Amino acid sequence: MTDAANERLDSFFAYEQLPADPANTVREVWVTDRTTTTTPTSNSPQNEPDLIAPYTYLSTGQPWKTTDVVHGAPTLYTDTPTWMTGNDDVGAMSARDVLSSIGIFPVQPGTDTWGLSTPVFDQVDLTLDRRYYPRGSFTVRAPGTSDTDRYIQSARLDGAERSRTYLTTDDIRSGRSLSFEVGSESSAWGTAPADAPPARFRY
Repeated sequence: MTDAANERLDSFFAYEQLPADPANTVREVWVTDRTTTTTPTSNSPQNEPDLIAPYTYLSTGQPWKTTDVVHGAPTLYTDTPTWMTGNDDVGAMSARDVLSSIGIFPVQPGTDTWGLSTPVFDQVDLTLDRRYYPRGSFTVRAPGTSDTDRYIQSARLDGAERSRTYLTTDDIRSGRSLSFEVGSESSAWGTAPADAPPARFRY
């Protein structure tokens, strides 16, 4: 079942070519019709996509692929006249890119589960509403993160090693910092079945 899911995901994201050439894969495979901005057989990240799809790899034992896909989407943004077509949907696309750039993304609507991927910043200091987050702040660190060093090797929450590929809202409320060690190659971090976000279905 997991192998079949990964095969479908790899096809959807054109993963065979994505890591080596993210920008071209995104523009020439993911976005093949600049007029309608829809690509039924592949990921189309610029206009009402499935926001959580890249994080499905967290549940199939291949979290490094989440990072590759998440880092691929922003290559659509440039400072040229053809920077990106699509619809920001009242900020939905911008919010997706901001949260993904921080490395924490809500992967199960209606639950308190936040999927993890490699941040694009060495450090992000978040100021949080003390009514809901008593500490009032949370810091995410990924020293040395870059286009080449983008794979999580290990993660620590307040110094304690953490192999799970997600946080809960309570983790963020009670914690002070999440730190990633990153490298140029994928690792075994987050690949065990117990590391995946919990499966939750509500009807």
